[in-house]
Amino acid sequence: MQFSNHYVLDREYFSECFEQSTLQQPVKKMRYKFIGSLLLFGFAIMILTELSVAVGFFFIGLAFVEFFSFKYRKAWWISRQMWSKNSGNKINLIINEQSIQIESLYQNKNLPWLDMKSLIETPKGLIFILQTGEQTYLSKACLNTEVVDFIKSKITTTTLMND
Repeated sequence: MQFSNHYVLDREYFSECFEQSTLQQPVKKMRYKFIGSLLLFGFAIMILTELSVAVGFFFIGLAFVEFFSFKYRKAWWISRQMWSKNSGNKINLIINEQSIQIESLYQNKNLPWLDMKSLIETPKGLIFILQTGEQTYLSKACLNTEVVDFIKSKITTTTLMND
């Protein structure tokens, strides 16, 4: 089989990647005790010690960073991806009997079938788990059903569904 297509790394693609990748992870909860401890420690340093008030404000600031990094984790992750060199670039995808090749202006990646440990199928895409533990997401929007079936025949598949 020889299949080639292309897609663009844009905000919609990154958003889909984040949403589908989080389906496989356990639900994360806000670390209220940790945030409270940082706040308490910061205020304690400011009130009970002779250290500079700046040290106390540092720990209070860390508490706010922790809170907002959890609350806006999707927006922050997408923003970081949008700042990357490859953002907005056309990605060429080639799937054949030996591997999946992902080529762009700044990065070329070859994923041989033998290097893939498993495959997680989500409602909108495929997550490839490599032998090294690295994960790569590929949207089904740029694939047809024949190619998805071919990929599944090459790798052990786990299916995830939206709850």
